[in-house]
Amino acid sequence: MTAFFHPAGLLLGALLAAGANGEAAAGNLAQLPGQDSDFERCRAIKEDSARLRCYEEAIPNRSDKPSVAGTWRLVRTPNPAGGADAISIIQTADISRSDLDLAGLMIRCAEPTTEVLIVLVRPFQPRAHPVVTIGAGSKHVDFTTSVAPPGLMLLLPPEANALAAGPWQTEPEITIEVADERSPIHGVVPLTGLGTALRQLRLTCTSK
Repeated sequence: MTAFFHPAGLLLGALLAAGANGEAAAGNLAQLPGQDSDFERCRAIKEDSARLRCYEEAIPNRSDKPSVAGTWRLVRTPNPAGGADAISIIQTADISRSDLDLAGLMIRCAEPTTEVLIVLVRPFQPRAHPVVTIGAGSKHVDFTTSVAPPGLMLLLPPEANALAAGPWQTEPEITIEVADERSPIHGVVPLTGLGTALRQLRLTCTSK
């Protein structure tokens, strides 16, 4: 079983299909009929698995894209508003060692380089700044994140992008802990193939 069989992988595909490309994500969601009300309805669902199914039904699924390296997926989704395409690589969490609230890791095209995001099943308030601790090998780094639309993605600061472009590529996996007063979210995301996937992403970003 590959990591992408994690049920939260469907959510990753759905978020990408909505247009997970910086600030354009919010605009893309607004362009889709009924999308805002659908997300508000999903956020109100208390039970995790039911909330995940709601999100999956709210947006088209694009999780069936072929792998670009290891179990990383490269997804390119047209912007329904007519702007730039949303281009990202995604990797789902290891289901056997992760809380179900952790969907996985996303790296997306941005200016001037790329951005790293943690994708969750449990939504956060838009103005929250959760602290995320990422472990790679014996090193652990704390990041103060910001919440990206539609509330299920945590944008890491540029330092994380530098780690993805360097030290993380020699590690088999990273551990993730998201601080949350309700209950922390823990998990593991495989990194095999990250270097190749990231190079392909950057080539695609520059050619879009």
